[in-house]
Amino acid sequence: MAGRRSLLTLPLPWVLVALVLALQLPLLAAIGAVAGTEQSQPPPMEARPLLVRDQYLTLGEAPALARAPRIRLGVHLENAYNLSIPDQSFMADGWYWLRWPAALQARFEAEAIATDHLVEIVNNVEGYDMHVTVDPEKPLRVEGDTFYQLFRFSGHFYIDDLNLRHSPFNQLSLPLFFEIRPQVFALDGVEPVLLVPEEKKEGLLGAYASIKGYQEEGANIQPLIHRYPMDFGYAGTTDFAMTELRVFYQTPWFTAFLNWMMPLLMVMAVVFLAPALEASLGELRLAIPSTALLTLVVMQQTYRSELPPLPYLTFLDKVYTYCYIVSIVLFVLFVWGANAQAAAAAGATPDFQARLRRRIEGADRLFQMGALAGAVLLVVLSRVL
Repeated sequence: MAGRRSLLTLPLPWVLVALVLALQLPLLAAIGAVAGTEQSQPPPMEARPLLVRDQYLTLGEAPALARAPRIRLGVHLENAYNLSIPDQSFMADGWYWLRWPAALQARFEAEAIATDHLVEIVNNVEGYDMHVTVDPEKPLRVEGDTFYQLFRFSGHFYIDDLNLRHSPFNQLSLPLFFEIRPQVFALDGVEPVLLVPEEKKEGLLGAYASIKGYQEEGANIQPLIHRYPMDFGYAGTTDFAMTELRVFYQTPWFTAFLNWMMPLLMVMAVVFLAPALEASLGELRLAIPSTALLTLVVMQQTYRSELPPLPYLTFLDKVYTYCYIVSIVLFVLFVWGANAQAAAAAGATPDFQARLRRRIEGADRLFQMGALAGAVLLVVLSRVL
């Protein structure tokens, strides 16, 4: 009996270490098997490093362009809809218009440049679904030596900057990149042409530019220089003028909390309260963490189906990971307690059974305090880092 008692009273950390080592043995065996099969395979092809990627610069970084002729761009985004976070895309339609001086109009005519090919929305993802209508068909002469033309656009666009690290409390920005298109207008070419937004920036958004489930935070438009990592085989030109319209949205905090955090908190509240059950209720205690684990898996997969593949963990992913750890540790704790009580009931003295019960209750309280403290620390660090 003394040997059995000493075994039952082993410190709980040693039990957890033994469990972890036991779980790692099949993994190590699988790694060894894979390593053995890789010896007979041909060497893998090595990836070449990406030396240069596209860059976006401000006009202030190119002071030599200060005197270049300018085409002014105005935008009115009327509709934004069919937002797809997994596809990183949205659909939009509206109007944009261009104004340019008479000197550029003479150049267009001399070089046979069609005004409906002056600008392209480069983050369009489906060319067959992109429609640009010219209204009127020929540019109008307005305000003396200024020419004007209006365009109606509709298409499917890519979201370049999708940062979901704080999901489900998302900050979203929908971009439209208007880039000057004829190669002869390159900023590092012989006769560069700038594309800049109109000075008046009110009225960028229309009545239907809202996205369901998000609150509008505002919009901004700014000129940029798009520097490509290659010249496309033409005269060594890589820089092109661009104007970026970006509309900002925010997930309502309370809505995101109710939709995603509240169900998770309800499940974990049951897990945190489970150690308060009488230690003699072994079967009921064991059922709680195992049921919680299954529920967490289903809930996280439902949440991840709303997101694209990400190379990082979102805030909610970190919370789920912590909940998994808490649930499995609680399950191990309950297994240890149930086995210890069952063994003690086989012939241990009442005094030993009472001490064992107090030790199990102490471990339960320690687990509750540690799990709650870890949850608070996780939330604080996730918001800070």
